[in-house]
Amino acid sequence: MKLQSFALALIAAGVANMAMAANTITFQGTVDSNTCTVNVGGSANPTVTLPTIGVGSLTATGNTAGATPFTINITGCDAGTADDVAIRFAAHNPDGTNLGSTGTATNVAVQLLDGSAGSSPITFTTGIAQTSGKTTSNGTASYDLTAQYYADAAATAGTVLAVTDYEVIYP
Repeated sequence: MKLQSFALALIAAGVANMAMAANTITFQGTVDSNTCTVNVGGSANPTVTLPTIGVGSLTATGNTAGATPFTINITGCDAGTADDVAIRFAAHNPDGTNLGSTGTATNVAVQLLDGSAGSSPITFTTGIAQTSGKTTSNGTASYDLTAQYYADAAATAGTVLAVTDYEVIYP
């Protein structure tokens, strides 16, 4: 009986050794001395309020209304360390090329445009979008952007709510 227990213990030890794998996980990162402060209207997590519009403004695909300019301010970057900065956006609910709405209005998205005049759409085809890089001046930079309603088809009345995460990147 003791011999049988000893043999089983040896077999179990051998199986345990065979089950061990020699795989490796490597973690890599960067510690940077540069930290920038980012805000929109004094807040890192702002709400940009679009104006109330009539449903008649969004009767067909591609109609836009309610253009609302806002600025992302980047300050406190180490001059020389962060010479170029850009903003990367990640849509919570991408809608083709725009920010999809989770509100009660149907066929309405929020379109984000580069510039306060809103001439160049920022597209979210993959859910991620990025502005072009800007050179900082004395550790600061600002991005003028515009948000507006965008009709995916004839809109219905209701609320519009679109969300995007954003981060400063150093291209």
